[in-house]
This record gives sequence, C-alpha cells and structure tokens, in this order.
Amino acid sequence: MKRAVVMPFAKSALVGIATAALALSGAACRRPAPKKDKPLPQAPPTASTEPLATPSAEPDEDGAPAGSAAPAGTAAPAGSGALAGASGGGGNTKKRKPRTGARFLIDGPEQPIAIGGAATVYSKGVIWRLSGNAAQVTLFGPDGPAHGPSEPERARKWPRGRVAVAEDASGVMHTYWIEGSGLVRSALDAEGKLGAPEVVANDAVPGTSPSALRTGGRDAVAYLAAPNARNAERHGRLWVEGGGVLDLSPEGSGATSISLVPVGEGQVIAMWLDARSAMTPVHARRFEIREKTTALAADDVVFVGGPPEGYPELVGARAGNSAAGLLPLSTDKGFALHDILVDWNGKAKIKTLDYPNGMDTAPVAAAPACGETIVVYARPEAKEPGSPQVLEIATLGGSGAIEAQEVAAYPGQVLELHAAAADANTVWVVYTAGTKSFAMRLGCGGKVTAPATPKGK
Repeated sequence: MKRAVVMPFAKSALVGIATAALALSGAACRRPAPKKDKPLPQAPPTASTEPLATPSAEPDEDGAPAGSAAPAGTAAPAGSGALAGASGGGGNTKKRKPRTGARFLIDGPEQPIAIGGAATVYSKGVIWRLSGNAAQVTLFGPDGPAHGPSEPERARKWPRGRVAVAEDASGVMHTYWIEGSGLVRSALDAEGKLGAPEVVANDAVPGTSPSALRTGGRDAVAYLAAPNARNAERHGRLWVEGGGVLDLSPEGSGATSISLVPVGEGQVIAMWLDARSAMTPVHARRFEIREKTTALAADDVVFVGGPPEGYPELVGARAGNSAAGLLPLSTDKGFALHDILVDWNGKAKIKTLDYPNGMDTAPVAAAPACGETIVVYARPEAKEPGSPQVLEIATLGGSGAIEAQEVAAYPGQVLELHAAAADANTVWVVYTAGTKSFAMRLGCGGKVTAPATPKGK
C-alpha cells in the first residue's frame, strides 16, 4: 500500500506515485436555484451538416464503453483482500473473504479511507478534490485503495465540482476540471502523476463538473457554459480534442447537469438536465467524432419531469448501444429513480424504480462490468420521514428497467457517490457518509463473466 502526499500547485516537481497538484478552485461552490420556467425550445429542423452513421453493431473489444476500462491487470481481482484504513502507513492489511450477495461479490466497506468529500473514481484509483489549489490521487492496490486526504477541514468545506477523467484501453488518460471560468486539462500517467495543466476553454460556469470520455483516439468533454450573446441561459457546450468547441444546447435552452455516454466507436450521446422551478426537462443529442469533423444530430427533449427537489443531477451510463440517463426525481406518487434510455436513433424509453420516501440529496452512480450495467444508489431504508439510507445495487435491463439486486451497505446518509470500472469484472465505488469516505469493490459473484455483446439496431 502506498501513501499519497499532497503538494501545492506552485511547486513544479511532481513527486510520489499517488500525488498530484491541480489548479482547482478552493471555495466550495453553491449551486444556483432552479431557473424560472420558460417554454421548451423547439429543436431546429437539423443541427448537423452531415448525417450520423448507422448504429455500431458491436461493442468495444473489451465489451465496456470506451474510456471506462483500463487494460487487463491494472486492478486487483474482486475479493482479493480488505480495504485500507484511513490512518497508518499501510492501512488494514488483514485478509478476509468478501461477502457473496445474490449477484455480486462485495468487498468492503470496512474502515474509512479518507475524510469525506468530492472524489472521482477512475480505472486505476481515486482523484480527491481538495480546498485550495490542490488535488490528491491515490491508486488501487492488492488490498484496496491507498488512503486519501485526512485533514479535518475537508469534512467542513470542499469543492463540489469533480474532476473528470477521459481514458481508453490504450492507457492514454487526461483529467479535466473547472478552475474559475476555465476548462482545464492535464495528462495523467499510470503512476498517478499529473502533467502541466492547460486551459482549453474559457467560458465554463465556476464550480461545476465537466463530463469527459475518450473515443476514436480523441477526447470529448461536455461542460456547463456561462450565458453569452447567443444564449442568455447557462448551457451545455462540447470541447473536442483537435476540433474546438461546439454548442450542444440550442438557443434559449439551459443546462444544470450534463453527461456524455459512449455508445460505439466515435459515437456518443450527450444528455443534460435543465432543472427549473416547476419542471425538469432532459435533453439528448447524438454526435459522431470523425477524423476531421464532428457530426451533430438535432437536440431532442426526451423527458419532462415535475418540479425538482433540491438540486438533482443527471448521471449517464452506457446500456448496450444506448445511453441511460439516471435521474432521481419526484413523481405523482412519490419519489423514484428514473432511467431515461436513449438509443442511437434518438428513441427514448422511460422506466422508474420507486423509493420508499423522497430525498433532497439522492446520489447515484453507474459503471459497466460483469457483462451489464451496474447501478449503485442511496435510498431511504423505510417510508418514515428521516429514515436512514441504504446503499443498494441494481442492474439495468435491456428494456431500461432498473432491477434492484441487493443492499450493499447501511451508511446512514450518503453525501457523495462515484463509481467506475477497473476492468470487465470489477467496479470500484467510493462514497461519503457523514464525515468519512469509504470504498467498496464489486465483483461478478465469484465467477468471471465475459462481456455481453449488445445487439445494434
């Protein structure tokens, strides 16, 4: 187990396997209130000068979305040992047999691995956002992730915006984050070291989280842009490596949360939420990254929900050759996790999973592994107000249905949640409960599962 050391951004040297510094915003951002209602914008007849290609009939070689999995052997197999503790040089190295649930091996949580706060899981480790101009990277080891930041101040105040990671099976990795109004990019190597940052766009909304992926040998990053002369709302934009910045939101349309989902080689579906005071529309836009251009389809409003509770976030995940937008939201009958499934032809299906009660902060995460899409979410344990939360595992069915599998943990209340695949048979989950962060490893129920082959249409 290796310990990570935090360095101020001002120092030029990058020392230590799991150490990095980023020029990040130090202040915890406040999310703005939902906007006043406006009529939904009508999509133009076409938003593309070139037609999109037909759907990909085959998944990527490893069966997982591009940018979601590392080459084989980059993480320990599920159930190889206990997770590291939050203090001490090597953490808890006591071996134990992981729990076997109805569908998955569940290794951890045992002890906290960091003081609570925003974190991003990627194929090789965890990137922790810190207050001030710094971040910390810890890598996965045979006994779980190395422990992260332990400063008590982190539990009281931390930046809400996450770092996004774009990676593919070749081992190329870049990080993206918002510093002030800048969309900043930095190379990330296999040892957890970050290169010099560069600003690739200057119109981002401070304190927000970008969404990044790598497909077709290039990075694509969606982010929330500040109002400008063309659009008076904060809106979604797309930066493509070697292709500049493109508009995702049509004129007059806003965005409050955005996610990119790869659905084939070079084929991506962008989904974003436009939370308003009395309704919650969700937009989707398909695009294709080509050698010299990016072809965009028209903007589609694929779902309109009721009034949002708090500040909901849309989480995107790949489900076969479709994009699943996961959104916890109130319904006519109560509260539910929505799966807004959009295929490459732009057709949408909506499925829901009811919660026993409503939640102001309802975190959810998803990642592909074990030949399917695994969803982890916090929900109330019972219908009584103030009921403690459980962390539950579900899978996405082919029709878009959210199929609950088993309860993985009883954290009380979850404030932050993120997940990513380390390989085709392993998902790492990091969440904050109270003032501590915990890690959990999900495996394929003791049997290595070959990736499923989605069928294109």
